[in-house]
Amino acid sequence: MKRHIKYLVIFLIVLLPSVKEGTAQESYLLKELRIPQVAQENPGSVIPYDAHICFPLVGKIHVGVNSPINYGDIMTVSDKLLDRVKKNNAIRIWGQIDPVHFGFRANKKNYISITTAIKTDANISFKKDLASFMIKGNGPFEGKELSFLGNDFLLVNSYAEIGVGYNREVNDDISFGVNVKYLLGLFNAYTSKAELLLYTGDKYHELNVSHTLQGKMAGIVKYDSNGVRVEDIYENLKNHGFAIDVGARYRINRLVEINASVLDIGLIRWKTNAKQYNVIDKTFSVVGIQYDDVFKDTGTAISNLDPNGYLREIADTITNNFIADLEESSSYTKWLNLRFNVGGSIYASPNDRFNFTFTGKFINGVFVPSGCISYHRNCGKWFDFVVGNTFKTNAIFNPGVGLNLTLEVFQIYLAVDYANTFIFIDRARNLNVALGVNFVAPLSKAKVFKASYPY
Repeated sequence: MKRHIKYLVIFLIVLLPSVKEGTAQESYLLKELRIPQVAQENPGSVIPYDAHICFPLVGKIHVGVNSPINYGDIMTVSDKLLDRVKKNNAIRIWGQIDPVHFGFRANKKNYISITTAIKTDANISFKKDLASFMIKGNGPFEGKELSFLGNDFLLVNSYAEIGVGYNREVNDDISFGVNVKYLLGLFNAYTSKAELLLYTGDKYHELNVSHTLQGKMAGIVKYDSNGVRVEDIYENLKNHGFAIDVGARYRINRLVEINASVLDIGLIRWKTNAKQYNVIDKTFSVVGIQYDDVFKDTGTAISNLDPNGYLREIADTITNNFIADLEESSSYTKWLNLRFNVGGSIYASPNDRFNFTFTGKFINGVFVPSGCISYHRNCGKWFDFVVGNTFKTNAIFNPGVGLNLTLEVFQIYLAVDYANTFIFIDRARNLNVALGVNFVAPLSKAKVFKASYPY
């Protein structure tokens, strides 16, 4: 047993230094269900089927959001929002859809799978001064400088992947696996250095904007001084890359099992429509809205009010300045969004187990930890469920539930990691939902797994 634990430690030490910056999807309860998609969360998980094929386009639909502020804060903006906003904040969004996903068992102990997916991750960060400006305006900050953005302001990654997975059950106690994936980049944007400062002059409507922005972007759409244009997309599919997932599972004894995985170790070479920002301390002025500009004394009150026109003028001034700073760039390489999972299970009975998972993500070089504890129950071959709680730095209490219904060959599953989002809408700040439909072939031999999924 000590030898296997030593190998697990070496496994983590060797792979974790390859982690680069990036945001990443979350999956806590999903990986505890009895579904083929568990191999996407840990390639070393046991797949208790002889074969599977997903329903086209809905093998897996996965969407999620992490936000520092909740829905109620947005709908009823007030000074209370500023009490919850930290000095540095980030909004993270991700989505995935699997158009094709199938697999089959070979020689009893091997499972081969073919996967396709379209994935998008985005991370947008901002500072507390931006929230203060949005709520209070610039009036209270006459003669003061507000800082809106930091170096990790933007990170967006969108790509398609085609993968081949291999899973090996060495015996009832040990299994491992690997997914090898070809990647086709659709869009990428990131900032390596970003700063946006706003200074309010002696008159409240005089605003000076100073910004530093260094970063790159590329994708199958074209950006120029005329805005965004879509041209010859099929000829622009030149952003190629690769990635691997690795994972393993080890049953220590009758009661305890441990597992670990590292996902999306890879990169994309971005060539198509590559652009860059390389702006240092550029300053421009924006003329704000004065009372007399909006409320004109013409004797007919409402018909002459057009604040949107002035707001559009300010937005156009800022947008035109930023678009004008776009420059051509050579191709560049960007590492994928990456996460790792380390977890374990304690079996209370052959059909009941308690699980824990620790997840690590790296957002623009910043380590973001989270975790989950859960209880899983097998209710025969047709149904299993999991309930648990996710722990995050911005919210400790996040109950969730996962359900899997398998009727002969038809399977439908759903995992919701933040169930309280749908109960207390006004407090919702996190969302993570995964669902899908599969057709599965039960094991031809009534094998009894001592490992992850005992029948």
